[in-house]
Amino acid sequence: MDLKLIAAGLRHCGKLQAFKRGESIQAQLIKQGISNNVFLANNLVSMHLDFRSLVGAHKVFDEMTERNIVTWTTMVSGYTSHGKPNKAIEQYRSMLLDSESEPPNEFLFSAVLKACGLVGDLQLGRLIHERIGKENMKGDVVLMNAVLDMYVKNRRLSEANKAFSEISQPNLTSWNTLISGYCKEGLVDEAVRLFHRIPQPNAVSWNCLISGFVDKGSPRALEFLIMMHRQGLKLDGFALPCGLKACSFGGLLTMGRQLHCCVLKSGLQSSSFALSALIDMYSNCCSLRDAAALFHQANLHCSVAVCNSMLSGFLINDDNEPALGMLLQMYQLGLSFDSYTLSGALKICINLINLRLGLQVHGLVVISGYELDYIVGSILVDLHANVGNVKDAHRLFHRLPNKDIIAFSGLIRGCVKAGFYSLAFDLFRELTKLGLDADQFIISSILKACSSLASLGWGKQIHGLCVKKGYESEPVTATGLIDMYVKCGDIDNGVVLFDGMLERDVVSWTGIIVGCGQNGRAKEAIQYFREMIDSGVEPNEVTFYGVLSACRHSGLLEEARFILESMKSEYGLEPCLEHYYCVVDLLGQAGRFQEAEEIINEMPFEPDKTIWMSLLTACGTHKNAELVTVIAEKLLNTFPEDPSVYTCISNVYASMGMWDRLSEVREAAKQLGTKESGLSWIDVA
Repeated sequence: MDLKLIAAGLRHCGKLQAFKRGESIQAQLIKQGISNNVFLANNLVSMHLDFRSLVGAHKVFDEMTERNIVTWTTMVSGYTSHGKPNKAIEQYRSMLLDSESEPPNEFLFSAVLKACGLVGDLQLGRLIHERIGKENMKGDVVLMNAVLDMYVKNRRLSEANKAFSEISQPNLTSWNTLISGYCKEGLVDEAVRLFHRIPQPNAVSWNCLISGFVDKGSPRALEFLIMMHRQGLKLDGFALPCGLKACSFGGLLTMGRQLHCCVLKSGLQSSSFALSALIDMYSNCCSLRDAAALFHQANLHCSVAVCNSMLSGFLINDDNEPALGMLLQMYQLGLSFDSYTLSGALKICINLINLRLGLQVHGLVVISGYELDYIVGSILVDLHANVGNVKDAHRLFHRLPNKDIIAFSGLIRGCVKAGFYSLAFDLFRELTKLGLDADQFIISSILKACSSLASLGWGKQIHGLCVKKGYESEPVTATGLIDMYVKCGDIDNGVVLFDGMLERDVVSWTGIIVGCGQNGRAKEAIQYFREMIDSGVEPNEVTFYGVLSACRHSGLLEEARFILESMKSEYGLEPCLEHYYCVVDLLGQAGRFQEAEEIINEMPFEPDKTIWMSLLTACGTHKNAELVTVIAEKLLNTFPEDPSVYTCISNVYASMGMWDRLSEVREAAKQLGTKESGLSWIDVA
């Protein structure tokens, strides 16, 4: 019987995935009593591994009466290649304990080193490296490349360099492995210096560098892509998508179109990887129409990766309805949703603030088994927190095995938005204890909580953290700090921070103007308003309300009238009720009731109770009994069930000695029912 011919048959079955034929041959070998032959058994193990049947391979291995180094090497390699590197290392250790086993050779060492790199077992990797040296195996460049790769995967570049220096004649794999290590650590300049030392770099060498620049977000990726092309090397299915990604984050549409031509010339248009990169490029370059056209022209509608790219493109361009349609199309096609699909689906729900849809997607997440996935789970927390469902968001958050900064950020923002400030502070403390770095978004949310509670002590601690982290100079954080100080009554610190800002946008200008107005510094508010206009920053509706409020608090009537007029004439902004209220209130304070009525009549909408109550109070101050009666009737007819209206009218009647009217109003108020008592609070330092 020709054992070599049988072994070749087993290998052939493995390659062709001929399960039944392979099992039939195995059954014949068992029947003939030769299945325990170590040569045939090794090939049986290999065949089962080709079938991706670790159970079948291990069964043959366990039944073997004799094992050699090939047996152990096959099993270790099999476990590693099938995603179980821990089992591969366990198998290697079992071999070392087997007194009858042969000593490890270069092939086994290579297989174990690969497993060490995948699981991060640096200690075992170092021991094997040491043993390689003792057994004079350093001349084997393939084995030393495995050592080098193990150190690179464990992010030990100094030891990788030492291992590289021990290779007498490094080949291209050696150079490329080390360059890849530097790129993964973000040390691209050092990688470039290594690259220039390679006698003849190949496509992999160039691709390593280009990928490194792309990961770092550097436009030099395109520079090296062009250089690679000029060297006569073919731009393959790795280089072109990398170049397209560089165009994406640089917004380089023209260059992206040129690379699209290269994709077509290279015949890669049917590649899922290249098509996804093209869709991403067009989407990120604000050419969503081209991205959608490319998607619909392709014959790869059933590819999850391509559909995910199109879904992401819609989301990037805030096109939520087509994104929802894309999701529905994927569902109808029966595609399996992965973490990227589900993350996109949840983002649609967040953008649309649609809890009903969100609950449906949540159901899909649970069915797909991604509820505790740290990316999908974090966005799920963000969704529930964003729609005000803080209780469920908090419950989901505590179920996550790995809480990342996204989960914390979403829940803290939701808590602040819903007014659960104490919970937001507790989460912030938990985040700090876990050693996670609070980003600017979390800092901004916590500063809003400090502002809402007027908690100056907490605010100052957060300010200290901002200084420590280097966030103080960032516009978003600086604006949040200014808002916190002015709302806590510490206007001086707010002014100091604002004056120290290098870049000021409309939000920061508005913040200091509103703050000065609220803290009785109307003239400073108006001065900042003028400086803002002189700096070229156009005020918005909130800015105008801030400066008009400052005028109202300080009785600056003429300035307020001028600002209100300029809002319409110079900036084309239509004043809202709040803007008119400020001027009407000022006119009422000045006793200029006719002018106040003229402004009310000119308003493009009906006045609300705030305007009428303001004017009513002013009438009481100036003893205008006739107008008091008119306004009181308007208020009672329009807001017959509002307790605050009765209280205001009663106070005005009492101040003017209109006792009969006062009795009538109080009697009506009694029939309406009593108003619930308000609550106050203080922050005890």
